[in-house]
Amino acid sequence: MTEKIKISVPQKTYELLRKDAKDFRILKPSGEENLNALINNLVMNYYEKFAADDESLRDNVKAALSTIPEKYAKEVFSEVMKAISQREKEEDLGKSVSVAFKPTKASEAVIVYIENVLLKNESISSFYRRLFISYAKKLKNERERIIHKQNYELLSSAIKKGMQVCVSLDNGHVYTEASLYAIAASKDELFNYALFYSEKKNRTIRLAKIKTVSLLTQSAEIPEEAEKMFVRQIAAGAQYPIYSTDNEPVRVQLSAKGKELFEKIYLYRPTPVSIEGDVYVFDCSANQVLYYFERFGSEALILSPKRLGIFMRNYYYYALKKYRTIYGND
Repeated sequence: MTEKIKISVPQKTYELLRKDAKDFRILKPSGEENLNALINNLVMNYYEKFAADDESLRDNVKAALSTIPEKYAKEVFSEVMKAISQREKEEDLGKSVSVAFKPTKASEAVIVYIENVLLKNESISSFYRRLFISYAKKLKNERERIIHKQNYELLSSAIKKGMQVCVSLDNGHVYTEASLYAIAASKDELFNYALFYSEKKNRTIRLAKIKTVSLLTQSAEIPEEAEKMFVRQIAAGAQYPIYSTDNEPVRVQLSAKGKELFEKIYLYRPTPVSIEGDVYVFDCSANQVLYYFERFGSEALILSPKRLGIFMRNYYYYALKKYRTIYGND
């Protein structure tokens, strides 16, 4: 199968697909996003769930109409499905763009199956358009699991079976004896992270950075202290590894303006374990605290640990020096 498949999709869906290709590291050797590869992965990894949901919807509608006399049921079913389709079209209003993708050897069998079995009184372009729109409605971390379905399922299987894996990354590094603790999404529901113990250290790797996964026969082994750090990490934010140096609560004093900023700035926000007046107490990694509160300026003051307060002081001090070289002391 060498012919390209041309479809029309909403502009916003097209833009989302391109961004997903970049964010989920589906790239050409040049570093440019590989939209064709992403679409082929999407079709192969999502068509079964999409078709099953379609069939489930039909079954539910038929069940709801089961009390209607048979001579009317078929016509009513047809009208209900038309109404559902019309509603989807109304939600889909807006500019559309044409997209063409070329099937690969890996996706060819799936595409033949779709065209010869799944299509029911529907054009090929309509089926793919609906499939892509359905994909686009999902949360980003769910879409990442779809695009990297094979690795995600292998990692999940290793966790379920309690077995080690060999993991290779897209930068060439290989962990030959990795004991997986969990696959966790960031609290902002952007990306997924594999948390595992390997080479006597806790590791946190983005799902999209994992190139291959091979299940091993050895049982997974995670020391108790390492497991405790993983528990804390997931509670605070899976994307921020917790190290042995993160061994005391972080206390941050917020001004009235700082409290407003804390409520407004959601991305990467740590969850306080307690609030003592204007002092917020966190049990998370130093990196998460520094990255989040560096945007607050004088509205947030790190009281402890001392080393973090000193780091933030120096961060602002050297920034001030650079600004003074440009603007002076005015």
